[in-house]
Amino acid sequence: MALLRSEDQEYETSISIERGDAKILKNQFWQRYMVTLKSGAYEFTLGSKSASSAAEDECLFCRKPQDEVAKMIEKLKMLVDFDREKFLFEPAEPSFELSIVRAGITGLKVEIWIDAGNAKTGIYRWDGVGIRFYTLQEHLISFLKELEEEFAW
Repeated sequence: MALLRSEDQEYETSISIERGDAKILKNQFWQRYMVTLKSGAYEFTLGSKSASSAAEDECLFCRKPQDEVAKMIEKLKMLVDFDREKFLFEPAEPSFELSIVRAGITGLKVEIWIDAGNAKTGIYRWDGVGIRFYTLQEHLISFLKELEEEFAW
């Protein structure tokens, strides 16, 4: 599981992305995943790790012909290496939008919006639930490493 947590130790806020199993559709390789938002005592999870899961929603990353996870990792590396000031990612099957903006040398502002409607119905909607928090460069580096390990081929 890849976990991006806030810098606040008293009131835990985080985003986690967890890899699921594969799905092949029309010569394309798709990867199921779960995304979880946590803020204090509140938690929201979207997606499932397998087709046999009881969850009704389905979150998918395209892995072939274009690897969305590799693209996300590449852009995050650029942010970590100070080659860019902003990061914006939304998968082809939009179930979330993740935005990270540099705020000083070691700080970052994180926002994630969940599009539960698309994952449940297959119809893209713009309404959803989200969180925002402040994190540190060291937490982003840890998240990037965990993401690379979680989604390694």
